[in-house]
Amino acid sequence: MTPATQLRWRVLLAPFFVALFLAATGVPVAAEGDGDTGGDQRGEPSGSIGIQLLEASADRRDDPRARVYIVDHLTPGATMSRRFAVTNDSPRSQKITMSVDAAEIRDNQFVPSPDPNANELPEWVHIDQPSFVAPPYSTTTLRVNVDIPPSAPRGERYGAIWASVASTTPDPTRGTVQKINRAGIRIYLDVGPGGEPPSDFEIDDLVPGRTDKGLPVVRATVRNTGERALDLSGKLWLSDGPGGLSAGPFGVTVGTTVPPGGTAHAEVLLGRQLPDGPWRARLRLESGRLHRELTGEITFPRDHGAWGLPATLSDRLPWIVALAGVLTLAAGVLLVVTVRRVRSRVVAA
Repeated sequence: MTPATQLRWRVLLAPFFVALFLAATGVPVAAEGDGDTGGDQRGEPSGSIGIQLLEASADRRDDPRARVYIVDHLTPGATMSRRFAVTNDSPRSQKITMSVDAAEIRDNQFVPSPDPNANELPEWVHIDQPSFVAPPYSTTTLRVNVDIPPSAPRGERYGAIWASVASTTPDPTRGTVQKINRAGIRIYLDVGPGGEPPSDFEIDDLVPGRTDKGLPVVRATVRNTGERALDLSGKLWLSDGPGGLSAGPFGVTVGTTVPPGGTAHAEVLLGRQLPDGPWRARLRLESGRLHRELTGEITFPRDHGAWGLPATLSDRLPWIVALAGVLTLAAGVLLVVTVRRVRSRVVAA
């Protein structure tokens, strides 16, 4: 196998290793009382539980985001309900407690709010079984009901439905320690009269760089120009590289939530063997049914911890050309009108 062929295989296989990394570190939905994520995977099971939304509203069945989270708009005085499932993956029965907490978007991360009264969702959202005993390796279907008061003010609220199980673990220094394992479903609920507020975003630029460890990375700046929060996901494709190489798709680092009017960075981490370029990059970002694309030419810097020049955004060139054509046409029309007016004045004189 020639060096060029080896390099091409490394570039083509890079997305596979990135996908493995994302699958291992993906979007965390479980949290532990001690600040860890998920249950203890070593030794005896610590009460592993899971939670999954089973349905979305009729007008959001084609929205992949609404199939994972409760994303809805309701008018004051309206009600709704959703089915969801809680699984017990341990070999013993578990007493599972359900709760609803307020959440917030902090530093572009969807996190529990430190203030339990941050919004009204704990008062509006009710679960039909506040607690139950789940048999080993079982799935229990529950229902959540949402009741919006007629006097509810306009605005989007954030929260989470939590399924929690407590377990005790012996500790040689602290005695018996109680650990709370929980998994949750996010809630993005907008309330207000009339239709749902618009959702939209723009990708402002695309910048290549290298991490402190030398891995190539592409960063996009995203602005939420709509009136609802967004959860960003997406992919990056590279083409027309050195020797005609192509690579991708590479997954966007997950877990970025952008509030209305906010700005965030969406990053794509790539393989170490990727040549510097130049490359033609095509980035596609999504939030539910909404998606935007940006295409441009990039070259990765050589130095670790450095950022290169922003991409030459080729997808905007047609708009620039069209705008220049419109301005030229307008200038021509103005010139013709001016000449005719001058001639009319000369004739009248």
